Amino acid sequence: MKYILAVSGGVDSVTLLDLAAHSKIFSDAKFPDDFAVAHFEHGIRDIDSKKDAEFVCDLAAKYRVQFVVNHGNLGPNCSEEIAREKRYDFLRKVANNAKIVTAHHRDDLIETIVMNLIRGTGWRGLAPMNNLQILRPLLNLSKFEIVNYALENGLNWVEDATNFSPNYFRNRVRDFLVHVSEEDKQKLLGLYEKQRKLRREIEQEIGNFCDTNETEQSLSRYFLTMIDEKAAMEILHKASSGKLTRPQLRQVLLFAKTAVPNKQLQFKSVKIRATKCELTMELL
Repeated sequence: MKYILAVSGGVDSVTLLDLAAHSKIFSDAKFPDDFAVAHFEHGIRDIDSKKDAEFVCDLAAKYRVQFVVNHGNLGPNCSEEIAREKRYDFLRKVANNAKIVTAHHRDDLIETIVMNLIRGTGWRGLAPMNNLQILRPLLNLSKFEIVNYALENGLNWVEDATNFSPNYFRNRVRDFLVHVSEEDKQKLLGLYEKQRKLRREIEQEIGNFCDTNETEQSLSRYFLTMIDEKAAMEILHKASSGKLTRPQLRQVLLFAKTAVPNKQLQFKSVKIRATKCELTMELL
């Protein structure tokens, strides 16, 4: 298996599946043998969520591609962040060594950047959707272009009612962006391209100090205390695979400077141990 297609049943992911089936993306793979359709039924909309899962199951059968589903049972009060986290946990588990493929498009990218700006993002938030383990082949297409493709090719899809609810932050941002000019959106995308290039350069440099393929690694306490604090925070962020918040990273840096040997510091997903000279970070 080479590619795991994340299909919700909406127009974006249905278009993604059809493009893959007609070899318009991933020319290095054979459809359907090298693909699987993965659907996360979050359970936020009860019966409607189950109907979406049935729709995607039937769709996968139509395309004769392997289908994998997970029922999250998250409930109607689940937040956007938790739903997203659980969905990606499922996709990573299914993928194993395969690539995860999502149907994110240009409008999704713009929305995410604006959301991050409103939240007061760090520099990474200006270059989102940058995980090399997740492929997003539709990022150069707008929502308008995707819907046009679906209509022209007679595709059927389902609409998620939560996409129109003002209770969700992304939907409010989406409504705001309707009034933003295409010129301003293009300027934002131009800045995104510059920031994405800078992000990869920074992360490549940081990668020289830690190997995130390992679940446990050690860093020099002396080195962390002597370099610039921002640089130390970036190294700790990389070493923890991005699992710690900025306040937690500051706590770890202070721990590196002051902890006595054999002292431990533990968070939900990372355990840190101090020796006289090193700080060992273990992913849980």
